[in-house]
Amino acid sequence: MLFGVASIQGRSPLFHFLMEDGGVWWRMPISAFCDQPEVPEVDIHELVLWNSFSPHITVTEFQAMRNMRMEYVSRSGNFIKGKYLFTLDWHAPDDNTTNLGFSTNPGQHKCGHVIIRDDGNFAIQPNNRVRLYDPSYTTKKTNLIHRLINTQQWDVEDAAKWVTSDDDSYHYGIVTGNEE
Repeated sequence: MLFGVASIQGRSPLFHFLMEDGGVWWRMPISAFCDQPEVPEVDIHELVLWNSFSPHITVTEFQAMRNMRMEYVSRSGNFIKGKYLFTLDWHAPDDNTTNLGFSTNPGQHKCGHVIIRDDGNFAIQPNNRVRLYDPSYTTKKTNLIHRLINTQQWDVEDAAKWVTSDDDSYHYGIVTGNEE
């Protein structure tokens, strides 16, 4: 039974688990696990595309993706089918930490979707390698939309275009930069 994850920057995501005999083990790669007997062994490089981007990680099961069928493109170019389980997302805990590189760079940040493959192995794949199947929504499977990497750092407070009022008013007025 998997019960936790360790994120060591520059290493594959690692998992903590409880064994059937009660043994508690720490920090094993996703390739050490399967969900059924006699699962073919798959090299970790075909299961995980990226190492951990930061020691700080969140684990989220997105309800919109819960139990959805999906596929991903492996390193070898094969399309692998499976089912979504949860998402690992790396971040910086606050602005006072050292530059954590990829986890805060909009053009490089990637989360890792944990997938149970149809062959019984688990995989961790980023957004740009996966496709979800929702028969009521994803109806354009043959005409893929060309996508570009987001390199923009979105900031709504990056210019002196407005200021709030300087009083105790709860519903403060907004003064635009054009007014004197």
